Amino acid sequence: RDLKTCGSSFGMCAYTNVLLLVVVALTSAQAAIFYTVEDEFIGSLATKIIRNVLTDEYVQIVTDFGGKVEALRLSSRSTGTLRDVLLTDNGNETAITENKFWKGMLLIPWANRIAYGKYTFYNDTNQLPLNDPPRQNSLHGFLDGKKLTVFYTDITDYYATLTLLYDFDGSDQGYPYTMRLLVSYTLSGAGLTLSFDITNNMAQAPLPLTVGWHPYFACSTYQARVEFDPSTPWNLVELNANMDPTGMTHLDSTFSGSSEIGGNTTDPTFYDVEYKSVMPSRDAMLVSKLYDAATNQAVVLWQDSSFRLIHIFTGAMKFFGEDGIALEPMSGMADAFNNHDHLTILSAGETWSGAFGVYVE
Repeated sequence: RDLKTCGSSFGMCAYTNVLLLVVVALTSAQAAIFYTVEDEFIGSLATKIIRNVLTDEYVQIVTDFGGKVEALRLSSRSTGTLRDVLLTDNGNETAITENKFWKGMLLIPWANRIAYGKYTFYNDTNQLPLNDPPRQNSLHGFLDGKKLTVFYTDITDYYATLTLLYDFDGSDQGYPYTMRLLVSYTLSGAGLTLSFDITNNMAQAPLPLTVGWHPYFACSTYQARVEFDPSTPWNLVELNANMDPTGMTHLDSTFSGSSEIGGNTTDPTFYDVEYKSVMPSRDAMLVSKLYDAATNQAVVLWQDSSFRLIHIFTGAMKFFGEDGIALEPMSGMADAFNNHDHLTILSAGETWSGAFGVYVE
């Protein structure tokens, strides 16, 4: 403030300025976002909860079961309304460990299916366990049931990050490779971000890898509209009766956001299909949206350049009586260990990185 405007008392002017500074400081402190990372158990299963204590947004991660995202609550960017984003196992230890529907599971070292569980990698033929009856495929990797350990926690007023570690030691049937997984969960004003750093720990040999996530987004399924990123054309991946890719793809605009899933409340139109972005991998992130007519909100799933595929499944109501749609980001095509479509091959000592995230508009 200009001293000439302070009136006759210099002391009063100085006091007023100090008071203004204090008010500004208090206002800034009140506007800050504060986060915590809390321990909680679901029965005997250890979990971590990252929470925004001011907005009550949170994510719950089951560290004792593969880093599964059990629950996610986010506020709408436009209205501030809280939304329970995912279908969950309702904090039920038995449902989590039975893992019938892969709710919120991380899919590593492969996402989706490996046909008949068999693949050949650099002349070595491997047989994975079959866990997809009656199709006789290997499904979704090896993290279910695995205990991840806390590697790093970073808590600030504006975000909190929990990084978990798991070392694959080569003992899993059909995957004789050693690698280190670091997965970071960050809750912030931007929503939830999952980022990965995966390192080949072998002395000389390469290893095959794809990565995915299996969230079911809660919504009124038959009324929902799904819009895959409109900045790129999308190829529908043709699948055979065994749900494995045939190698054939074609452009498809079913999920342009222009029409509802369809069907009715108890029997939504069924989709269990995979799509691949035609956008070059070096280009910007993909941003897909699920518009929920029941709440007039859109849940947004973004994927960085490491994740160019997405699988959509609308059968939650049909198979387990819950209303939601699975939108699964994937770094490689189903059966990539055999068809090599977007398969990551990590040389000894090499690290692969990628990220995706969720927010509510």
